[in-house]
Amino acid sequence: MEESMSSYSFSHQFYQRWTRAPEQIRAAIVQELTDITTLLQTDTPFESFTFSLPDLDAHLDELYSVDEAEQAAAKELADKQAEQRAAAEQQRLAEEKKATEEKARAAAKVEREEAKRQEEKLQIDRAQKEQAQKQQAQKEERAAQLETDKNNRAKVAQDTNAAATTNDNPDTGTNVSVTDNEKNSADGSIHPNNHTEHTIVKPKKGAAIDLSFKDPELSAAHETLIHELEMHVDDYLSEQMMQMSEDLKSWLRAEVSHQLAGITEKNQAVEDIIQRNIAKKN
Repeated sequence: MEESMSSYSFSHQFYQRWTRAPEQIRAAIVQELTDITTLLQTDTPFESFTFSLPDLDAHLDELYSVDEAEQAAAKELADKQAEQRAAAEQQRLAEEKKATEEKARAAAKVEREEAKRQEEKLQIDRAQKEQAQKQQAQKEERAAQLETDKNNRAKVAQDTNAAATTNDNPDTGTNVSVTDNEKNSADGSIHPNNHTEHTIVKPKKGAAIDLSFKDPELSAAHETLIHELEMHVDDYLSEQMMQMSEDLKSWLRAEVSHQLAGITEKNQAVEDIIQRNIAKKN
């Protein structure tokens, strides 16, 4: 029997199953084989011999049950640990994703705020530039208006001086002579022997005007002529003064209107900028 046992070789499948069996089961089987070997010895009394394991099958079933329970518990623990690791990994990934999204949102917010500041700055610069252009245009317009008014006043003064010179000296000759014969002809009487001349001397330019006549006695025709000339001078001067007054009032109205319009436009531009900024913040 020993020779047959020594020549016996285990199969490869048996080796795999044996090595994969739990240690307690292999120990129980080895103990059972040891008991059998002891029983087969010639000096072993058969009647008093007892096996170490009275019921090997029941003992193996119990060991298998314990091993299966341990494997199930180990598997459950491993599964639980795997789930915990998976949950921890998922939480880590979620936190990383959240941190990345928050960082991206913060960067986008900073970019939007910077773009908003740039836009507000551009609007303010544009408004200031437009205001400066309007002020420059108004300044040039006022300068042109002042130049026009100055030219008009100079022209009015020149016309007034020319008219005054013409009225003071209607005849471009040196002297105006009125004889007694002309006076007699004017009033219808003839005085052939009276040749005394009464002259009105033209005053020199810049000199005081002598308002007294050499002969204060004038005919009705001369009085009428003088009165008509005086009326003509009054009408001319009244017309010129009225025109000058209208020109001055027009200039005053235009100048004040330009100033008030500039102030109103500036205030309106500032108010528009403030309203746009408030609307953007809301």
